[in-house]
Amino acid sequence: MSDADIPFSRPFAWERVQPKGTVVTLEASAEECRAMAEALGILTVTSARAELTIAPWRKTGFRITGTVTAEVAQACVVTLDPVPEHIAEPLDLKFLPESEITVAVGEEIEVDPEAEDPPEAIYGPFVDLGVLVTEFVAIGLDPYPRTPGVEFQPLIEDDGSEDGPQSPFAALQALKDES
Repeated sequence: MSDADIPFSRPFAWERVQPKGTVVTLEASAEECRAMAEALGILTVTSARAELTIAPWRKTGFRITGTVTAEVAQACVVTLDPVPEHIAEPLDLKFLPESEITVAVGEEIEVDPEAEDPPEAIYGPFVDLGVLVTEFVAIGLDPYPRTPGVEFQPLIEDDGSEDGPQSPFAALQALKDES
């Protein structure tokens, strides 16, 4: 991903982390919100904000905790009307240098949904906090936004028979019977 593909970018140097932690507040500009909405494939992002604490973790790692909040609107899956949504996602990530995260090549990775997430790799002297905020806004999106009170009503066409809808294979059977 190039820098042009990142809708909200706030690089933060790991070296700025204080021994007792560093508090960082981020807020996306109107232009960044528009770019974030486009990147996430939703109607609008009105605001996106994060209150984060970045602290040392273990001897060489870092832990980022806090909350990501956003006001967004998605299209209703039934009517396509805008559905406003408030997102408040807790964030708790741990980072270690890439050299300290060991996964042997070809080794099978077991996933335990109840286990604590493994640390993320530190690839350089910076972490892009804006990218993390965008990811957590995406995590908080309702996968099936729906206008309150609206329910999906499937369209059942009347085929003229009194026995109910005709089998989808009935037309194929009729063609076979004709030949």
